[in-house]
Amino acid sequence: MHKKLTAWSLIATLTATAALAGCGKTEDNKPADSSAQPAANKKINILLSHSEAAYAKQAKADDPYIKELSRLSGYDLKFEFLGHADYAQQLSLRFASGELGDLIRTPEINSTIHTGAVDQGVFLDLKPLIDKYGPNLKKKIPETAWNSPRVSKDGKIYGIPVLTGVPADRVVFVRQDWLDKLKLPAPKTIDDYLKYFEGVKKEDMNGNGDPNDEYGIGMFDGLGWTDIFSSAFGVSPGLYNLRNGQLTPDMIDPKMKDVISFYKKLYDNGYVNPNLFTRKEAEHNAAIAKGEIGSWGAAVYQYTAGYNAEGAKKTFLNQPGASVSMNAAPKGADGKGGLGAQGDDIYFVWVIPSKTKNPEEIIKFLDWAWSDPAADQFFAYGIKGTNYTEEGGKIKYDMAASVNADKNTFQMYQLSLNLREIGFASPLVLKAMPDADVMTKGYDLAKTNLIKHDGLYMPRLKSLDGKPELAIGFATGNLFTDMFAKVVTGTEPIDTAFDKFVSEWKKRGGDAVIKEATDWYNSFHKK
Repeated sequence: MHKKLTAWSLIATLTATAALAGCGKTEDNKPADSSAQPAANKKINILLSHSEAAYAKQAKADDPYIKELSRLSGYDLKFEFLGHADYAQQLSLRFASGELGDLIRTPEINSTIHTGAVDQGVFLDLKPLIDKYGPNLKKKIPETAWNSPRVSKDGKIYGIPVLTGVPADRVVFVRQDWLDKLKLPAPKTIDDYLKYFEGVKKEDMNGNGDPNDEYGIGMFDGLGWTDIFSSAFGVSPGLYNLRNGQLTPDMIDPKMKDVISFYKKLYDNGYVNPNLFTRKEAEHNAAIAKGEIGSWGAAVYQYTAGYNAEGAKKTFLNQPGASVSMNAAPKGADGKGGLGAQGDDIYFVWVIPSKTKNPEEIIKFLDWAWSDPAADQFFAYGIKGTNYTEEGGKIKYDMAASVNADKNTFQMYQLSLNLREIGFASPLVLKAMPDADVMTKGYDLAKTNLIKHDGLYMPRLKSLDGKPELAIGFATGNLFTDMFAKVVTGTEPIDTAFDKFVSEWKKRGGDAVIKEATDWYNSFHKK
């Protein structure tokens, strides 16, 4: 998540003035009536993290955005922002002292921040209240989130999900101008990418006179972020799937040999930068800007932060005509492939302490936040007349205006006060971007890249605690990444190295990991 939130802050640099028709109207084209809100004068104290948002860190009780949200909703709202890096510690102290809010942010209902809270009756069972007062919560929040153990236990709902905003954002960025120069279509299959990589290797794509300083794909030491090919072979290093009645990590599946052999081919043929195991992300980004990289794993939101038509002029120095397109993950022989694992789409969870006096009003308030057009506009554009204007039924919003960009103020209404999701890519916000159509299509494309797996909802396994060498997937210092690097660089042969890794991983605690994962799977799925 830290990569995403950090990258989102780049959006504040956009120059995007958009005229958006009809955003302030309901479905029957009548103006949104913000006066028809839940009962007024209801006090709700909300305890949460400032999420490292600069504006929220310095927000006071009489902050204009808090006052506006109170006015629109009809509730007397108090937001108390605790720290972020030390939020768990601060919140734990609050639980110990009993100084809690009416509505509290927590990672999950079973968090170690408040161990045993569910079983001890500290949190309300919200299901009856949601059934009665929260029809839009049930309608708007996806079933994958409600089913998460971060929210529910034993058929009861103890938390209300706050969503990540988009279910998927991973795509492949490709230098479109290089494709055009090579007269190649957008790559779809593994073979398409290999053909493109060969063309990049042979031609002086960046025009600097050196045909040997470009690579078809760029990677850095965050291999889990830059690996775009594994799933095309039917496995993903960081995921678990059911095999012969056991939930086992893909990284020990024999099909992983095909993945590693493929990356060795990329390495041997000069299709990938040879320092992929040591290059840092900043160096990777610099190589992209220099015109040394032809494709790379990315996230949709990065497009407007430096790779759209205007951004490319600044990113790719001395490379006139440079352009980038978003592509789906490479497909293997069976037509499968993907980027990014399917998750529960939860950013954090709201809980209501059992001592709260007006829980029904809190549910009504959250229901309003998820359904009212006035809430939609506030969480997208902020305060009318301050952050945006409306003329002739059209909303004008400039994300780069100082009132929105200074101190990343846009984060206050799109993130910090947004009770339902990370709002940076909501439909209304996307409409305000200079490349609205491209971005929307990019997120739709990312959805097709999602990788389904059998470890969905699985909590962190205790058998992995204190054993970083057993970590699943690409991780610094673990057995898998060490073996992967040795084979790709030619230090060890694939068959003996892989078999030795699997044996060593199991012997050093992997068998216990598999047992714990399988026990969880059978229990969760009631086998």
